Amino acid sequence: MALHPTDYFRKERVFVDRETCIDNFKKIIQNPNNQDYNALFYYGIAGIGKSKLQHELQNILNTEYPEMLWVSMDLENDTHRNVSTFLIALRNEIQKKRNVKFYKFNLAHAIFSKKSRPDIPLNKETYPMLKEDEFFYNILNALNENAFGPFISVPVKRIVDAINHAPEKVRKYFGELPIDINKLESMEAHEIEKKLPGIFAADFTGSLGTNSRACIFIDTYEAIWKDWRGIGSFSEKDKWIRKCLIPNMPGVSWVICGREQIKSLWVEDEQEWKMCMKEYPIEDLSEKYSEQFLKEYIEEEDIRNVIVKASEGVPYYLNLSVDIYEQVSRIKKPEIKDFPNTKKEVFEKFVKYLDNNEKRTLYILSAPNSWDRSLFEILIKKFNPIYSVYEFPDLIKYSFIKKMTDEKFSLHQLMRKNLQEYQDPTYRKEVHLFLHNYYSNKIKDIDVKSITQEHEIALIEAYYHTKEVLEFDDLGGWIVEYTEPFDKAGYWKTIHPMFNDLVEVFKERLGSEHPYVGILTKKLAYLSEDRGRYNEAISYYQQVLEIYEKNLGKKYRGVDLVIDDLAIAMASNDLANSYTGIGEYEKALTLQQKALYILQNEIDKEHLYFTLVQQNIAMTYQFLGQYNKAMELCQEALTVREALLGEEDLEVAKTAENLAVIHQQLGNYKEAFALVQRALNIREKKLGPKHPVVATNLSSLGVLCTMMDNLEEALKYNHRAAEIAEERFEGNHINIAQTLSNLGATYQYILRYDDALEAYQRALQITEYSLGSDNPILVNTLNNIAETYRKMENYDKALEFYQRALNIARNRLGKEHPHVALILNNIGRLYIDIGEFDKAHPICQQALDIRGKTLGTDHVDFAITLQNLGIIYGCVGRRDYALPLSERSLHIFEQKLGSDHIRTKEAKLLVDTLKESV
Repeated sequence: MALHPTDYFRKERVFVDRETCIDNFKKIIQNPNNQDYNALFYYGIAGIGKSKLQHELQNILNTEYPEMLWVSMDLENDTHRNVSTFLIALRNEIQKKRNVKFYKFNLAHAIFSKKSRPDIPLNKETYPMLKEDEFFYNILNALNENAFGPFISVPVKRIVDAINHAPEKVRKYFGELPIDINKLESMEAHEIEKKLPGIFAADFTGSLGTNSRACIFIDTYEAIWKDWRGIGSFSEKDKWIRKCLIPNMPGVSWVICGREQIKSLWVEDEQEWKMCMKEYPIEDLSEKYSEQFLKEYIEEEDIRNVIVKASEGVPYYLNLSVDIYEQVSRIKKPEIKDFPNTKKEVFEKFVKYLDNNEKRTLYILSAPNSWDRSLFEILIKKFNPIYSVYEFPDLIKYSFIKKMTDEKFSLHQLMRKNLQEYQDPTYRKEVHLFLHNYYSNKIKDIDVKSITQEHEIALIEAYYHTKEVLEFDDLGGWIVEYTEPFDKAGYWKTIHPMFNDLVEVFKERLGSEHPYVGILTKKLAYLSEDRGRYNEAISYYQQVLEIYEKNLGKKYRGVDLVIDDLAIAMASNDLANSYTGIGEYEKALTLQQKALYILQNEIDKEHLYFTLVQQNIAMTYQFLGQYNKAMELCQEALTVREALLGEEDLEVAKTAENLAVIHQQLGNYKEAFALVQRALNIREKKLGPKHPVVATNLSSLGVLCTMMDNLEEALKYNHRAAEIAEERFEGNHINIAQTLSNLGATYQYILRYDDALEAYQRALQITEYSLGSDNPILVNTLNNIAETYRKMENYDKALEFYQRALNIARNRLGKEHPHVALILNNIGRLYIDIGEFDKAHPICQQALDIRGKTLGTDHVDFAITLQNLGIIYGCVGRRDYALPLSERSLHIFEQKLGSDHIRTKEAKLLVDTLKESV
């Protein structure tokens, strides 16, 4: 890079975020009734902006509180880490701003200095003094002239004479010394040094009083332990500040910044610090603030995005990136490749003030994503036995250690990246290999029903380390083997990122059109579908079909895989399933029929693939309201699948559940219930009682119990379904909406209308979020909300939701779909409720015509509309029409639901009433 002049006076960079830190500071400064002692401690990792924060706080004092004395000390300066030189520097800073006389301190310090180094004369050249009153040089001369041998003595009489002969304005500052000169004369240098903070404080308080409204900043507090780590007590190193300086300076506010939390150490030493000290973390910058900062200097959005992501919210990294941008801009247009993910300067800043043993420990801990005490001890004993495992409590106090849970910890992500980058690669691989084996063993041959969150974490860690140590050829086999139990157990969210990552690895190695990439992308599509992300799944399936079609019949050297028509047929079928999931039934049917056509020419009708497509077509017909076609195909698929797989197979359970849905739509509730119960039994046995698909089974049973008037059981099933769904599905999964909608239906039947509306509204919100506001899957929920409002006699609100449901059903499903008839029937019922029979009659008649044509004239829903028409005729005095209609509906209810069902009882009461009135 070309040389260029150093920009010493460039404009200071913008300060963003840290509102909470600033607010905490202002509360202390603004409160005139502060207690005698106040210490604010801000801690955070290297580069997080502690120094910048201090500058901002100092600017606030300059602009908003100009009368307030403040000074700043930085322990980055190694002379400031020593008690005596720190106090000299602090004195000098204070005297630049206030006329504070430190006569007692100067005297004690001079004696200390002479005792420390008797061979060095005390004069303007060798002794750090500001210009003082002339009399003080008489004291220095006295100390210099005194003979210092093995036993150092102080000329006490000459010092006292010098003080007594000083001007009166000087003598008054001395007053009563905190410790007399005779005692100082008898002390060793190190003993005097311990007294210096108290004497300094006495001078300061003597000049400014105990309500000085002063603020002292100390930065880089962690440096006070430099060169002392592992030597003596940790708490001894800053004792002179904690116990000797701050407590003797009442009225002063202290703002201290460092990397590690210290409050617990201070409180352990003095309980009073609980009240006097407030400790706050300086967190990583959010992406919003990182972007806001970079916008001031970098125009290109793509470059800003890369830097924001790599920075992990560390301002130092952002500043370095701006430096790089400005340097590169001098010779060419900056590009993304000019900004590496890690930077040597960041690494050096992170490990500054750490000894080699601590660095080695952090190298080890940078390998796992997280660790608890048990793993910490295993790793330390294996790779760094010199480091004591008993130092764990001290280790986790570092600001770069993030507490994830009560037991889990991790390193700050930017620090992890740097530690992994800047260590010996052989050593790094050894740790990763150990962890690969450690975590793989935790999940090897695991039972699907026994998987816990701990196993989930182990899988995530295992994959991470596997990528670091396994060769490419072995990686795919490992992930397929170890993720299979988690896939079966419904941990789709956990394994989805792994396959997504694996697809990218394969694309990079084999090319984006390789058939193996297609196979892995198909797995990604399955996982997206399971997670309820149908649009995402559709995109993946389309990529799969494109790859398969390009590779049809091709052979790759060394690859035992050929894409044929059968693979394309099944990929088409998979794509169709996702279209069904978003309510695109016609698209789904077209693809399924294409797949079935290919299969008819390739395999036997009793092949598993054939029955899979067959049952999927059946479900599409069901959604389109063609229930008889659906029934025939699904029953045939079930029979073949039972013969091929056995009656206890999970695939058989799915087909049985699909057949149950068709029976339910046809009003065959008992048959439907038996099939769903069968599917549930298989799944609970194979997958456990809390598997996600168990939730959908339970919800289906809840619906059927509601329709069969078994409301107590319905509520039990639906509650359990909703509980499992909320726990196992992701927040906006469409299956959560379905379980909530079914629960709402049961609430509605037992007259808990507010609970029903709450469940329905959340179901509606999830479905709209996932599928859009005009999706046909919304129809049932909208209709249910309308029904609830109708029963609450909020007729305007009910009509609003009925109309929306009707518009979607007609536009997306067709004007003669059973759902259209359902809504028309319910609107007709609303008009009956409000006595507008002339409006109710044509609407109910239209519903009856559709139901008769699509469901048959012996269906329960057909009987419901018959009953509504009977009520209309009865209410307008046409009992000759009303009675036969009502009797016919009663007959259907008795046949389909039994004599004890609530609908049958209501229908019988209507018939009896009509007969009595004839």
